[in-house]
Amino acid sequence: MTAGWFWRDKAPYLAGLGFSVLLSAVLLWVLSVHPGAIALLCLVFLLGGLLPLTAEYIRKKTFYDEAMGMLDALERKYLFSELLEQPSFPEGALFCRAMEETNKAMNDALAAAGRDMADYREYIETWVHEVKTPIASARLTLENLPGPPVQGLEEALFQIEGYVEQALFYARSGAVERDYVVRPMALRQAASDAVKKYARPLIAAGFSVELEGLDAVAYADGKWVEFILGQLISNAIKYRGEHPRLVLTQSWAEQSVALNVADNGVGIPQADLPRVCEKGFTGENGRKLSKRSTGLGLYLCRTLCGRLGLGFSIASQAGEGTRVSIIFPKGRFYLLGEREELKQ
Repeated sequence: MTAGWFWRDKAPYLAGLGFSVLLSAVLLWVLSVHPGAIALLCLVFLLGGLLPLTAEYIRKKTFYDEAMGMLDALERKYLFSELLEQPSFPEGALFCRAMEETNKAMNDALAAAGRDMADYREYIETWVHEVKTPIASARLTLENLPGPPVQGLEEALFQIEGYVEQALFYARSGAVERDYVVRPMALRQAASDAVKKYARPLIAAGFSVELEGLDAVAYADGKWVEFILGQLISNAIKYRGEHPRLVLTQSWAEQSVALNVADNGVGIPQADLPRVCEKGFTGENGRKLSKRSTGLGLYLCRTLCGRLGLGFSIASQAGEGTRVSIIFPKGRFYLLGEREELKQ
């Protein structure tokens, strides 16, 4: 709050005060009052009118300066109205009440939206679990029907199953804490389970798969990590090159261990690399090489890693392949490993 703003707001009052003092001086002069007495009385009138205004200015400036300082310092600015002290002047109190009512209405709207989202997420999860039953039945039926046409149906069924699983984890991604159980997880076991799940499409595509090292143990939820690995393996299959190869390794840093998934596929053009993790972005490869690209795979991988407290990085060279790393940090709730040098 600036002095100029305050005194401009009080301009009508000041004009009235000045007129009253001037009129009083004229009347006193007409009544032949001594000029010195007139001047003294006018000064008293002016001080009597200006001192309350000055006190009001100081009170309001102190309040607004403290309020703005608190607002600037707050990281969660939506808490501002709850922390703001009630001012002593009427318009300030009215302003605070308006803010409280506005915040209450906003919180009610957010709570309603949260309930709607929770209901929708619950519906999606229920639907996914329900649809898995006929998929499993169809898979059992196809396993008893040999022949090339059946192989094509099995591939289509696997794709459907992948999309269903993607929908489930996408629905859960907004509230991972509801279904995230941290426990020791061997990187080799997680990698092996993911590769085993994608064994058929990997074999059909002629992949050579290698698991190198992978002796570390991280604290994480295996099902979420397995899903992320599955998305990376699926991408490697979609964008494979000649003599496709998939290598899963681990690499150590001072404060973390990384699970790396590397392929020798078509790679990602450098122009697309900064955007490959954006939701819905398919890029040049998605438009040219894969009609099934949704632009959700890498987006989900990065989003889930962020919400699970894991790091995520991707490096690629067009025509040479792609390397994606899931990084498990060392910390209070993570880690890690069977290496003595990481013990604290």
